[in-house]
Amino acid sequence: MKLQSKLQSLFELFLFRGLLLPKISCERWIRIRRIRRRKKASVVFIVSSLPMWRSRRVYEILADDPRFEVCVALFPFSSFGHDQGREAVRAIRDFCTVSSVPYVDLSNFSSPGRELKKVFNPDVIFYPQPYNNLYYNDLDSTCFQERLLCYVPYSIDTFREPWVYKNYLYNTAWRVFLMLEDHKKEAKEILYNSASNVRIVGDPIADYFQDSVVSDPWKPQETPKKRIIWAPHFSILADGWLHMDSFTRLSIFMLELAERYREQIQIAFKPHPRLLSALQDSPDWGPDKADSYFKKWESGPNTQLELGAYIDLFKCSDAMIHDCGSFSVEYHFTGKPVLFFTQDIEKMLSKLNSLGKEAISAHYKASSEAEILTFVNNTVLGGKDPMKPVRESFREKYLTPRGEGSVSKNIYNELVNSLWR
Repeated sequence: MKLQSKLQSLFELFLFRGLLLPKISCERWIRIRRIRRRKKASVVFIVSSLPMWRSRRVYEILADDPRFEVCVALFPFSSFGHDQGREAVRAIRDFCTVSSVPYVDLSNFSSPGRELKKVFNPDVIFYPQPYNNLYYNDLDSTCFQERLLCYVPYSIDTFREPWVYKNYLYNTAWRVFLMLEDHKKEAKEILYNSASNVRIVGDPIADYFQDSVVSDPWKPQETPKKRIIWAPHFSILADGWLHMDSFTRLSIFMLELAERYREQIQIAFKPHPRLLSALQDSPDWGPDKADSYFKKWESGPNTQLELGAYIDLFKCSDAMIHDCGSFSVEYHFTGKPVLFFTQDIEKMLSKLNSLGKEAISAHYKASSEAEILTFVNNTVLGGKDPMKPVRESFREKYLTPRGEGSVSKNIYNELVNSLWR
């Protein structure tokens, strides 16, 4: 088995370094020459989930530069069920309409990639996720290798695992924009291109947390209450490959918690975008039970369901309970108390990179309902917060903006310098 794996790695090394990457490099050099001659570049952002569109500010900056013709292409992830995919497209379409963002809705075409080439013929394409077979059709990155493919991570990578980087897009993209030098070092150990396409710019989510204007999304209450976010991951199998499931353990308890403390707290249910489809496909849940559960959160007097953007939700909250990798970093932008729920913290930490480990170290931790109650009573309601200095130290080390300008502007500058300077 080890010999077979080694032979497979050698074959992939030859395929990428000997054949694919030189060919792609030549094709993209020709495209850049064409862009420079006509002094314009057409850019498409493929958007499949509005909350995951972290490069929206990049779009806005490019749209203000007459050298760029910018458009959004709508198409749901193949992992979404029919109803969730349709709702995701509707949310993006509504946002684009209200924000006067030009878009192409590809969801009704059997060959969306061909339609995109016909309608917009993009030079530069921003992909929303790096995974292989993201769409199972001609919209995948493998079908656009001659274009200038860009990737801005849809979340902050906290895992030190080969699967984070070992995919087609990371290896063949023209530009991959990552948060830290540590991320580039991890990528360099795995990628066949030695991470030559990686640029360190920070994470675009930082730009949104710097905004001073906030729109409070929390459900109004007759009397002020403490606001807690519950954000469970989509891995609902006890032995799932990510092994991050808190949902199965806490699904009933969290509703009971909201009822028990209805005069003191309100809870926003912020599930991972893939949780609903995972539940609908689960033999223990199914579509009816999953939809009914989500509606309970939506209809409660001190509960709410949040499926869209979450920055203002974070800013206006008092605490969070979760088991998600990216949120373990992102919530620290708020500086507020946060609890990580897992039944095997050591196994969880063993999979993380240094950023992920330090982020979790700045959390309160729980493996039982009783420990969650302690967090709610002592920290959220009681105000006892011994982890505050640890969070502040983490925030200063990793999340304080460095240099001038925004992360989105850093990405814009890299595009301009690479295309015209």
